[in-house]
Amino acid sequence: AISFCPTDTYFATGSDDGTVKVLDFERGTTVRLMPGAGLEAGKSHRWDVKHVEWHPDKAMLASASKDGSSKLWDPRAPREAATLHQHKGPVTQVRWHPAGRYLLSGSKDQLIKLFDVRAMREAAAFKGHKREVSALSWHPVHAELFASGCHGGAVHFWSTTRPEEPLSSCHGHGHASNAHDSAVWGVEWHPLGHL
Repeated sequence: AISFCPTDTYFATGSDDGTVKVLDFERGTTVRLMPGAGLEAGKSHRWDVKHVEWHPDKAMLASASKDGSSKLWDPRAPREAATLHQHKGPVTQVRWHPAGRYLLSGSKDQLIKLFDVRAMREAAAFKGHKREVSALSWHPVHAELFASGCHGGAVHFWSTTRPEEPLSSCHGHGHASNAHDSAVWGVEWHPLGHL
């Protein structure tokens, strides 16, 4: 996983070796290994890091791990700022809301969680996938909307104001019930809001 800092000077990586690193784009060097509290030296998470993402306008990172946790990081701090244990399985995705107040996480437990970073609490849980959640994307225009994809090929559209069920879903050609026959690894909206 790779995510560029909003300043475009640094980027963050997450790896199967359990590390989150911040690297300097121009020099091509590691600036910082993000050390996890209570872990062996050189580790950020107990297991693989599946995704990392910079906050849209602050010096803050979020990471998702196979160890079932999401972590919030201030790259200048000696340890993670917070560890979130919201899921009962590996966390596969984290996505900051464009305004920066909320963090979405998707997991192998088939759930999507919305975390309010200011209040430091879960704001909503979204149930609707029948397989591991593998992709998340916030709508670029409508702040309450996001899309999700899963290992089973389903793509759902959600509203944060209505977490009980998806607003709608994509279906394949003919009688296919899912958008794809296999895992969906990415969903991205058109810059004007079209998927």
